[in-house]
Amino acid sequence: MRRVLFFVFLVILLSLPVGAVEFSAPAPPTEAAKLLPKEADSFGEGLWNVVSAGLKLVSPSMSEAAQCCLRVLGAALLIALVRQMAPSVPGQALELAGVAAGAALLLEPSASLITLGAESVEELQTYGTLLLGVLTGAMAAAGGVSGSAALYVGTAFFNALLTAAVTAVFLPMLWMLLALSIAHAAVGESILEKLRDLLKWLMEWSLKLSLYLFTGYMAITGVVSGTADAAAGKAARIAISGAVPVVGGILSDAADAVLLSAAAMGSGGGMWGILTVLALFAAPAVKIGCQYLMLRLTAAVGESLGGGRCAALAGDFAGAMGLLLALVSTQTAVLLVSSLCFLRGVAA
Repeated sequence: MRRVLFFVFLVILLSLPVGAVEFSAPAPPTEAAKLLPKEADSFGEGLWNVVSAGLKLVSPSMSEAAQCCLRVLGAALLIALVRQMAPSVPGQALELAGVAAGAALLLEPSASLITLGAESVEELQTYGTLLLGVLTGAMAAAGGVSGSAALYVGTAFFNALLTAAVTAVFLPMLWMLLALSIAHAAVGESILEKLRDLLKWLMEWSLKLSLYLFTGYMAITGVVSGTADAAAGKAARIAISGAVPVVGGILSDAADAVLLSAAAMGSGGGMWGILTVLALFAAPAVKIGCQYLMLRLTAAVGESLGGGRCAALAGDFAGAMGLLLALVSTQTAVLLVSSLCFLRGVAA
């Protein structure tokens, strides 16, 4: 009889919701740990430390991107100079030589950044799986057993699906886009230009659609509803919308979610989990973003100085880097919004 009463008492205790749940975020990967502060009393303080550490990467990344782009610009200017000084040289041969030089100079750094982007998406997905598991347990311990299970199924599905799509679909499409850009620059066929533009549009449309579907699903849970501080929300939306190509406008709408959930993070595991995700995003975003900006500048300067197809090729590679940055940003946004949804459930 005593055992039965003890069992009933234990069941009652376990069924009671817990008002405040303490939990720890998974250990950050080595690269992310370099950007994280050793301690922080609030999310704002920790975020500022991550941003400050990320800004220190701008100078070396910009320098590395500038070296590559200066070589491309030099090749474009050399082609323009030969065209002016030796008009007897066939123009098609000059353009082909310029495209060959530009492609040779741009492919290696682009391949390195695409590899970096793929690794970053994998790291985000791996850490996200661990973080969402911890948050699911915390939300269940706070009394949301059924809600946490349903939420985990949805968020884990979106994260896994996006990672698989990036690896198996988007990255091969990105390589195909670069191949079509080089081929069009070399031979100038309009059909190649149309195929390139179609592929680029398809990638942009697919990324936007995936984010619309995900944010729509999250809106049902209420994580992206409500009104944040007007000034802070407007500043965040403007910054994100202008900084991220392709999906910046959509990602800016998620800025309110971060601001709304800042109070729910406190200074515990939720805060450190979110900061780790941002730290994982910072390093690749800075490197890819610097390459994107320098290629845009190279294309603009090269075309104004008569660089021809070599300069135009730099613009095509800039578009590819913009898509790569959008891929990493989308994976980060999905993981952030998923985590914030759990945090609001834990704090409720």
